[in-house]
Amino acid sequence: MSSGARWWLLSDLHLGVSDDDPRSPGRMLAEFLRREVPEASDRQQHVAFVGDTFELAGLAEHESQSRLKSILARHPATFQELEASAARGVQLHFICGNHDADLARPSVAARLSALLSPLEPTRVRVHPWILHVPHVLVAEHGHQHHALHRTPEVLRAAVSDTDELHIPPLAAWHADPSRSRLRRAGAVARACLGSERAERRVRQPAYDELLQTESLRLALDGDTVRELARLSRFRTVSALPATAIRMARRATGRAVSGEEAPAAAGSITRTLEAHGFGVAWYVSGHTHRALESTVTASTTRYVNTGTWCSDVRGHGPDQSDRRAFPYAVITVNPDGATSGGLRYWRPDGG
Repeated sequence: MSSGARWWLLSDLHLGVSDDDPRSPGRMLAEFLRREVPEASDRQQHVAFVGDTFELAGLAEHESQSRLKSILARHPATFQELEASAARGVQLHFICGNHDADLARPSVAARLSALLSPLEPTRVRVHPWILHVPHVLVAEHGHQHHALHRTPEVLRAAVSDTDELHIPPLAAWHADPSRSRLRRAGAVARACLGSERAERRVRQPAYDELLQTESLRLALDGDTVRELARLSRFRTVSALPATAIRMARRATGRAVSGEEAPAAAGSITRTLEAHGFGVAWYVSGHTHRALESTVTASTTRYVNTGTWCSDVRGHGPDQSDRRAFPYAVITVNPDGATSGGLRYWRPDGG
């Protein structure tokens, strides 16, 4: 990056086939890209969507492609501005989250590239798990560190049909709301067993081959990628009680939303540093709580990019102001030094 670069990162737009969110995340995104992200010149411009950009999960492969096309058609301003950004040289990155896991499928990722940048499809990149920019940043959606959302074999989605994957326990609970609570609980129990088995398969040679291939794409060595893949392991005996306690606290109004980086941020940055791959920034989304903080015992800064939908949590200005949209900006100077952090964009310029 001898010419320098600027990264814009945002997450959790949750664009679906309807357009009824009062915050209008799709329309606001189009305005943001048009006003804030300039044409690429001597400084490279990157826009990274840190997961849950679309409501695109749990579908058959052909349904995923059709749903993606329908979502973009339902948000024409978004579609047009994403296409215009790619045409003017902006590199677009889409990191998969638990709500748009189907985007990792090769055919769906290829369809997204063809729709947004038909002349230069490489200007649209889909990252099934992690985005790594050496010495600068690591970004992931963050659901892999929440047990009930975790998909241990996440990389399989990028090489095979996601119908083969066991859905996470929380997705199993919500898969068919019309069923009785007893049957839904049974589906969760089966999903927990499936996740336990998947955690064991992550340690077997077949999955290790996927990790080795991923290490080349991420510019990390195999040992580092294996350690990252095994962080936050799903265990039924700890996941379900912890979730029950969290739900009880939320029901009684005592839910805690800390102002510190999550424990996973420390585990990830320490792993990277131990292998000589330290980064200046670790970015995630998923919680819908916009936040910037230090990472304990590390020089890495943590940013959570919050959400652009109406399901805002946390104590940021976006909680009370529907016209405040969180994002992270990271500027990389030609000498490699970085600056930036959490910002809030308002369409009125305030």
